[in-house]
Amino acid sequence: MPLRTACPIAPSAADRARVKATAYGHKTEHRLRVRAQVVLHAARGRSNARIAQETGLPLDTVRRWLAEDAVKPWQHRF
Repeated sequence: MPLRTACPIAPSAADRARVKATAYGHKTEHRLRVRAQVVLHAARGRSNARIAQETGLPLDTVRRWLAEDAVKPWQHRF
């Protein structure tokens, strides 16, 4: 069975820099940091299963977060 890729997310260079700063910031709230990492992995075209494995999140959480980000713009979070 082929792996399902994450919802396509294509941030601009400025958005990617802002999300990267959130994902690797030391003063960022943990929940936002992990969510930003999920967005970066999805932008790289990784599968939901691989994102879940690399972030240590349940697969359902990754699917739900990316589905929410596909419906509502994710830019307002970061």
